[in-house]
Amino acid sequence: TPPVAAAGGIYPAGFKMTEPARAALRSALATAGTAFAVGACHVPQPFLAVLAAQLTAGIAFSGSGGFARRLAASWAGTLLGLGLLTALPDQTFVSLPAFGILCGFLPRAIANRFGLAEAILFCMGLCGMFAAGIVYPEAGLIIGTAHAISLGFAVALTFLAQQVFSIDPASAIREAASGWELGASAVGALVAACAIFPDLAVVATIAALATALTLTSGTGGITAKLAGGLLGTLASYVFLIIVSGAGNDVAVFLLGLAAVIGGFEWGAVKRPALSVLFRQAGALFAVAATILPRPEASVAAPTERLLAVLLGIAVAAAVHFAVCWKRE
Repeated sequence: TPPVAAAGGIYPAGFKMTEPARAALRSALATAGTAFAVGACHVPQPFLAVLAAQLTAGIAFSGSGGFARRLAASWAGTLLGLGLLTALPDQTFVSLPAFGILCGFLPRAIANRFGLAEAILFCMGLCGMFAAGIVYPEAGLIIGTAHAISLGFAVALTFLAQQVFSIDPASAIREAASGWELGASAVGALVAACAIFPDLAVVATIAALATALTLTSGTGGITAKLAGGLLGTLASYVFLIIVSGAGNDVAVFLLGLAAVIGGFEWGAVKRPALSVLFRQAGALFAVAATILPRPEASVAAPTERLLAVLLGIAVAAAVHFAVCWKRE
C-alpha cells in the first residue's frame, strides 16, 4: 500500500492515529529531545528545560509567530528578573514585594493575551533569574542566563514535536488564576525554599507558579495535584532504580523518559477527568527523573528536587485553598 501523509507522519493508506497517541508521542519527543539537548550542552539544572517541555508540549503554538512569542516570553521574564535585581540590589524587603507584583499581574496578562504556554515560559524565565540572584548574587546572572538558554531548547523541541505529531489549535488555553493568588504563591514558595532548600529556590518557585497557573476553580484541583505529585514521585523512583540497574545507559534513560512522560500524557488525553492528575505526575517525573548529564549520580539530588517541587505545590495549593475559602 503506498504511504500517504497522515496526522503525525507518513503511514499506510487508511491509517489514522488517535489523539491520545499523538499527544503521547508529542510529549515524549519534546521531553526526551530536550533532555538530550540540554544534557549534551551541560546546561545547569537541565530538568527545568524538560519541565518546560512537559508543561507546554500539549498547548498549540498560536499562529505563525507562536515560536517567536514563546522565545520572547522566556527572555522577557529573564531580562525583567535581571532588571529587578539590578534596580534593587540587596534590598530584599523591597524586591520581594516587587517580584510578587510582577508574578501576580504580568503572567495573567500574558496568558489572557497570548496563551498559557507563554505565561509559563515567562514565569520560568523570571524565576530562573530572580530566585537564583537572590540566593547567589554573584552567580545569579550566569545561572539565570543558562536557564533562559535551556528554555530555548525546550521551545525548539516542543515546536518540532508539534510539527511531527499534529495538535489541535484549540488547545491553546487562555485562562489564568487571579493576580493576588499568583503573586502570593511565588513569594511564599521563594521565601520557604530559601529557608529550607536554598539551592533549589528556583525549582520551588517555578513549581508554585506553574501550579497556580494551572489550578482549576474550586478545591477539587488541589487533591488531583497532590495525588499526581505522589504518582510522579513513585514513578520517578522506580524509573531511577531501573536505569541504575541498566548501567545508567543514556539510550535506556531517554527511551524510558519518553515512554513514561508519553504514557502520562496519553492518560491525560484519554481520560480528561483525570488530566490534572496525570499531567502533574508527568511534571514531577520530568523534574525528578532527569539525571543527565550525570547519570551516575545518586538519588539524593532527585529526592531534594522532588521535595522542593512538592513544597512549591503545597504553597500554591494553600494559597488557592485560602482564596476559595474566602470566596465561599
